[in-house]
Amino acid sequence: MSAGQVLADLVLAPRCAGCGDPGSWFCLGCRDLCDAVALAGALPVRGAGTYAGPLREAIHRLKYGGERGLAAELGALVAREVAADLARGVALDAIIPVVLHPSRAAARGYDQARGVALDAIVPVVLHPSRAAARGYDQARLLAAAVAARTGLPVRAAIHRVRASRPQVELDRAARAANVRRAFLAEAGALRGLRVALVDDVATTGATLHDAASAARAAGARHVRAYVIGVDA
Repeated sequence: MSAGQVLADLVLAPRCAGCGDPGSWFCLGCRDLCDAVALAGALPVRGAGTYAGPLREAIHRLKYGGERGLAAELGALVAREVAADLARGVALDAIIPVVLHPSRAAARGYDQARGVALDAIVPVVLHPSRAAARGYDQARLLAAAVAARTGLPVRAAIHRVRASRPQVELDRAARAANVRRAFLAEAGALRGLRVALVDDVATTGATLHDAASAARAAGARHVRAYVIGVDA
């Protein structure tokens, strides 16, 4: 990141990326328009909202407009979804969960009656060349914001080793092939951990699934994904 970018972050007063109101990078009014989205499947995905309207504009400006200040506030939205999953495990005096058998809960990575357990945040990183061109990696910034709000450590254990075309340039059918084997992981870096992948957008899920495969190859015993927006 250049000295000019640092100075801009410090000097320029933030304006909401969604509506333009001054005072924050993403105002409370625009945050309130976000309704969480959950996608079930082999890789559970939770998003802070649908990739549309003010949220879409904010994500676009974080990724392509150089507005890295948005990462903290958009990361807070992602952290809210992580915290909501973790909070489902809080027991109250009057509630006795009907739990799964331990073997099934271990295979699933959580017991829906008790909630989700997570050990680490793993950013779905950019290829180094793209991060250098952009001046930052938004996934790393988002992961740091989520970690700061949840107390979970960041484990940057997966690496994008193939500089594939931007997914936004491709149709849905081409996206899976575009990111296939794009990620590698450090052997054993996530051994036995339940990890939360963090990225900006889930569209077809191709990028997240490839990153999840790399995380499992590094020893992760369960993988979930959290994003800002879901392009449903």
